[in-house]
Amino acid sequence: MIENEKQITEICKYIVQCIVNENYKELENRGILDRVSEKDLRRRLSEYKTSEHTIMPPDQYFDNLEIHEYNNKSGYWVDIDLWYSDERSDLTLQLDIGKDEKILIDDLHVL
Repeated sequence: MIENEKQITEICKYIVQCIVNENYKELENRGILDRVSEKDLRRRLSEYKTSEHTIMPPDQYFDNLEIHEYNNKSGYWVDIDLWYSDERSDLTLQLDIGKDEKILIDDLHVL
């Protein structure tokens, strides 16, 4: 059961690392792409910065994530800015993290 910020932060790092490494099959196998397809993620990433790839944000970025709990206490949602060339972008990954360990990417869009 997911119940604390440390667990949520580790999940966020894992998902971003999979995107940076283009390991979409791992995300798909875990059901994380049930709402957003690999094709959609790849398309949005390629449209945002055509000549660059995402990189891992610095660790201190993850230390300051805003984690929001749903009113019904079923889980959390987190917005994560993706990074390119050592800088934060306007491209935001939205995650839905259920306390029951169901994790989904809700969206990837420019915020």
